[in-house]
Amino acid sequence: MKKKRKKYRLNARFYCLVLSLGIIVALFMNVSATLRLNTIPNFHGWSTKKVMQYEKDHENILMIYDLEYSYDVIQNCVIEQSIKPRTKISNDPLILTLKVSKGRPIMEDFIGKNLKDVEEFANHYELNLKVKGEEGIISSQTIKAGEVLSRGMTLSVTLK
Repeated sequence: MKKKRKKYRLNARFYCLVLSLGIIVALFMNVSATLRLNTIPNFHGWSTKKVMQYEKDHENILMIYDLEYSYDVIQNCVIEQSIKPRTKISNDPLILTLKVSKGRPIMEDFIGKNLKDVEEFANHYELNLKVKGEEGIISSQTIKAGEVLSRGMTLSVTLK
């Protein structure tokens, strides 16, 4: 007499587990391959502390930090880098420039300055500019100096 074999059905949890393990193994292999190849990582979003540790560990790389205000990236995090990620690192010295966020932009004091300066500032930080008067220097501004800016704010200035 033959024994009946039990039929096991594999459920969705099992397949999710197998798929998850496969993804984890693939990611691990990708990261380890990147480390073995000794390539430039993607620094976007890294904190300056983490970048400085990387620089300390790689003596042939010189990092230059450009500070810039950003609406989108939090303070002290990398916005962009001059060398593409996954570029192979040789033993030759390498200079890498990183743009680092200073946080959200802050309003400057434009009283006593000309309209051209305010227009450049408003265009750069995506502010709406309203001008009262036709010529002269700025005598007042609606956003106080030192105030944190938001994209699309309206800045009114008066010329005298």
